[in-house]
Amino acid sequence: MRILVTGASGFIGHVLCAQLLAQGHDVGALVRRDGSQPAGTRALPGDLSDGARLVQIVAAERPQCVVHLAAELASQRSERKIREVNVDGTARLLDACTALAGAEPAAGPRLVFASTVVTGDARGALLTEETPLPVQTPYGRSKQEGERLVLSCGLPAVVVRPSHVYGPGGWYAGELIAQLRRPGRFAVIGSGENLWDVVHVDDVAAALVLGAERAAPGSTYHVADDEPISFYDFMALTAQRLGIGPPRRIPAALARLVAGRNAVAAAVRSARSSNAKIKRELDWRPRFATAREGVADAVDRLAQDVQR
Repeated sequence: MRILVTGASGFIGHVLCAQLLAQGHDVGALVRRDGSQPAGTRALPGDLSDGARLVQIVAAERPQCVVHLAAELASQRSERKIREVNVDGTARLLDACTALAGAEPAAGPRLVFASTVVTGDARGALLTEETPLPVQTPYGRSKQEGERLVLSCGLPAVVVRPSHVYGPGGWYAGELIAQLRRPGRFAVIGSGENLWDVVHVDDVAAALVLGAERAAPGSTYHVADDEPISFYDFMALTAQRLGIGPPRRIPAALARLVAGRNAVAAAVRSARSSNAKIKRELDWRPRFATAREGVADAVDRLAQDVQR
């Protein structure tokens, strides 16, 4: 299948593109800078802010499927920027795809939208696809609005909602592990007893591949591992694998001054996400069923990269 991936140069994008290529798909990578595309993909320089360029790219590529990963993250402090990329940028991409489809959007390219379950504090509740998510942050609102745009555009669309994504790269390597390795102990925000629904990046990419290949249009899927873990235990598990001391705790109010209230809200949120639907309908099974296996893999792979 001919697939276009937005956000291909990002954390999830690199892993997804590698898995798509391994399955024999032809992958075009929408990237801001030529040279940043994953190995084996075609670089398609462009940006979600340029609607005319997106129309050109989609018309030239004629993809059978578009996997839309590009987004501003919860750590972005500018609400304006979050909306510009996650909502307005998504609308521009949909316009380009519907232009390709013409008078029959249902015959147009399949669209797989990477959303999130990390939208607000569920107070430990079990989140399923059948119940509304608690939406309390600008990032969460932007992703929910993106979902509405995607599912109402007329294209055969699928929504994949990962939980907190970790692995050998992205925020996990660049922020968490980098902080843990600095002098002094890393600090967990608040008590750390809030539940975190986590998932390894390899398993997220596998879910997105299934979304592209097999999911029924209109479907929504939650992607999380089989066992929630407390925020503190997840951080302590990483520290232990690194061979360093356990993290300390700091008040959430102090953390908000440093990281911003929206990033802190994502960290202290408490939720569990059910993966029953994607297992049942798409036969997805996490390679890393719990954080114990996944953290060990991520830390060990990062150590191997350093040694190379």
